[in-house]
Amino acid sequence: MRYQERIYIQNENGAVRNKDILNVNMSSDICVFNSPSFNVSGATKIDCSSGNTGTTGVYIVNPSGETIPFTFQFTANTDTFTATNATFMYEIYKYNHTSDIFLEPAIYQSNSIEYSAFSATNTTIQNISTNDLSLDGDYIIKGYYSFDVCTDFLSRLGKKVNTLNYKNGLEYNLYNSEFDFYFIATTSADTPNLVVNGSNTPAAGQLYQQVVLPEIGQTNYNLNFDYEGFFVVTLNGLVLANNLDYTYSGTVITLSGAAVAEDIVTIIYTTTGGNTLVGDNLSVTSAIVSGTTNNQGSNDVYFNTTTSKYEIYTSVTPASGGSILVMLNGATLANGVDYYQSTTNPKRIILEGGLVIGDLITIVYFPNTSVVNGLITNYPLISWDIQNPPQTNYGVFTLEVSTGSTFNDFYSTGDTNYVVGQTLYSDSFVASGTVGTELYYRVKNNKKYETLCGKTVESVAYSEIIPLIIQTNAINSY
Repeated sequence: MRYQERIYIQNENGAVRNKDILNVNMSSDICVFNSPSFNVSGATKIDCSSGNTGTTGVYIVNPSGETIPFTFQFTANTDTFTATNATFMYEIYKYNHTSDIFLEPAIYQSNSIEYSAFSATNTTIQNISTNDLSLDGDYIIKGYYSFDVCTDFLSRLGKKVNTLNYKNGLEYNLYNSEFDFYFIATTSADTPNLVVNGSNTPAAGQLYQQVVLPEIGQTNYNLNFDYEGFFVVTLNGLVLANNLDYTYSGTVITLSGAAVAEDIVTIIYTTTGGNTLVGDNLSVTSAIVSGTTNNQGSNDVYFNTTTSKYEIYTSVTPASGGSILVMLNGATLANGVDYYQSTTNPKRIILEGGLVIGDLITIVYFPNTSVVNGLITNYPLISWDIQNPPQTNYGVFTLEVSTGSTFNDFYSTGDTNYVVGQTLYSDSFVASGTVGTELYYRVKNNKKYETLCGKTVESVAYSEIIPLIIQTNAINSY
């Protein structure tokens, strides 16, 4: 940068008009500022000619906010810092897709950085909070210097020049490919949270028959819904007697004998509400896996070595605010005394006591979704929400249904496009098959961001996997 001192009229009377002849100084001092050169590690240059977006300068960050580190590496003219008492600062500008320019004012401005803070390595690491960037977006970083004027006249007055006052760019209103740096930052796809709706639930006050195809050895059975009054339990068409053939506690029925191959258990009762009840039966058949917090993997019974607590896990996420019932070997435990729900993982139940091989645990609760386990409709509606509403329509949810929990193949898929500002979505699929047919479903969130070059940055998140089993052949009625 070159700075030239202004030309001033000079005489002994201070250039008073009509007083005497003026001596005009026709020369002035010129000050040349050799800007220190720098690179920014973690950013790149705008290049719309390349075939791929690449990973350099592309950040997919947690929606809850985090920081992006940029390393400013000064590579030349660093002696200018000491020669002119210069300081460094930078600004970040966000791209506007409508006007096709980087807008002023800057979306972020750093503090003034003294050279003494990074003179040892000529490198400074700057951590930018994503909360300051108004994600999603394309951004440029522009650097500036404030330095002492080196002309004789203004240096005597202690004047400084700030290059921020001379910002310019040849592209997109502000971008200068020689000096500026570019990056992309978007939030990652939210995990779809499955929620309750009226699908797959009978009307309140209606007579309802629940059909169960038990596993071999199963003794505990959980009512799908709350009931009123009396209920009837049958095994292979024979009505069982209370207190002789079975006992019950709340919504858990325990048969006196274990199920064998091809048994069919039916329970007939009058419903009191439309929420589906889930019951998980966990058997301790071998040594319990142990490890540190959050390393339980797919194990539903676990010993946490960090807290020295036994943990059990529900098969699906319980509904927020609802009670969770836990039975150990037929005895109902006290919520808040014998066990309690984790505050960081709603599927984790923490036990105060121990577990041994041979224990049978039953967990009963209302789930987040009403379409779970027994399927009684051929057109289930799946609902989900996300925490952060989309800013654009450029994204899609996919309801994936499979015959296996690994989703190696698909029974059905359906797409639901993003809607700007909307957090709640639904989709449905057609179910068919006979009693006992197993299905699994999940919701995929494919979030997309289109850059100023027209390229796509994508991130994907999945909901939990929900098991279904066709409970009645009536879904094939016509």
